[in-house]
Amino acid sequence: MRNTFFKIWIHGILQTHPETPISQPLEAMLHYQIEKQLLEQGCEVAVVGGMSDHVHFLFAQNPLVSTHETFHFLKMMTTRWYQLHDFQSSFNKFQWAEGYCVYSVSESLAAKTRVFIETQAEVHANMGMLDEVERLNILHKVDMRDWGFEND
Repeated sequence: MRNTFFKIWIHGILQTHPETPISQPLEAMLHYQIEKQLLEQGCEVAVVGGMSDHVHFLFAQNPLVSTHETFHFLKMMTTRWYQLHDFQSSFNKFQWAEGYCVYSVSESLAAKTRVFIETQAEVHANMGMLDEVERLNILHKVDMRDWGFEND
């Protein structure tokens, strides 16, 4: 084949550190910064949304950059941006929790995933963030035992 074609949709989730939730005044701007940083990495961004303790985003991964590099850069740059713009917290500097969630999304499910991200307030009226991630792990057949997590 003479040409290379790719489209790798990623549903990503970043959780905040428990002591530093996203402040309401900065939430929309943080979502914009996430989109901006993904675009700077050559990713196509479909949607960014979330709650005060986590953010979801759907984007087409740049195949020339690893997913790990994308998330490392994204967390580093948005943390730096947030800390420069957060004038309300005097001692609790914003930070993301360790790790992240990454799920592949087929083109046929990208629109459904987009709606899921856009309706996070409704989703979380019925379940917490950990329940949401557990549900996503089941849907994507992620076996938490593979990562050293056992059910209690």
